[in-house]
Amino acid sequence: MQTEFVPEGPYEDIINLLGQWKVLDMKSLSELNNYQLGYHNLLKKVRKLEHEGMVKGVSLGGKNKHIFLTQKGFTLTSYDQSYPIADENIAHDLVVGTVLRTFCKFPGFYNGKMFHQISDGEIFPDAAITGTRDNENFQLAIEVELTQKSQNRIKEKFRRYAKGNAFHYVLFITNKETLFKTYCRFLAEMNVEVQKAVILLFDKELSISKFNHRKSRCLYMGEEKSFRDLFGV
Repeated sequence: MQTEFVPEGPYEDIINLLGQWKVLDMKSLSELNNYQLGYHNLLKKVRKLEHEGMVKGVSLGGKNKHIFLTQKGFTLTSYDQSYPIADENIAHDLVVGTVLRTFCKFPGFYNGKMFHQISDGEIFPDAAITGTRDNENFQLAIEVELTQKSQNRIKEKFRRYAKGNAFHYVLFITNKETLFKTYCRFLAEMNVEVQKAVILLFDKELSISKFNHRKSRCLYMGEEKSFRDLFGV
């Protein structure tokens, strides 16, 4: 009689990491796992979890394997199961994870959370993190915009962040210059209260594996700023 496979140890660690980050490439999973598994050992365990129907792997760009939980895998974590990943969202969620992990490496930033870990109830950013500047903490929401939304939708989103109490600022990030310029125009048409809450950032190199904050262009309160000017890193 075949016994049911119960993920423990490194298997459980892999599932919990995928529950936290939603989707990870093998390189990131190798860096984050808590058992210091070699790449081939890790890949063997991922394939076992795939065989058990707990994770799914897809290749993006023809070479990089990206892993995420199936509905069965989600039931083994403490994370909200109402956000199973969809194939069309993989690239977006990978970019969000890359941005958030970059922020988590900065001094003065901590408690980073992906969207399914945020329970504000009013506003649902892609990610959020706590920052410290001039000895004061602030809550930063992160929105990754890979496709342009309508003017009404974006302006309403700007207003909700400005009026809400959960976040001091929201950072909208894109890799498309035309989108960045359009959102800058939308924001310029809004009142000072909204402009104080919204930061726009353009990084032409933004991808599923890269966030080049140092070479990015930022707009805050109608003025172009460097990333260092705004966040001190």
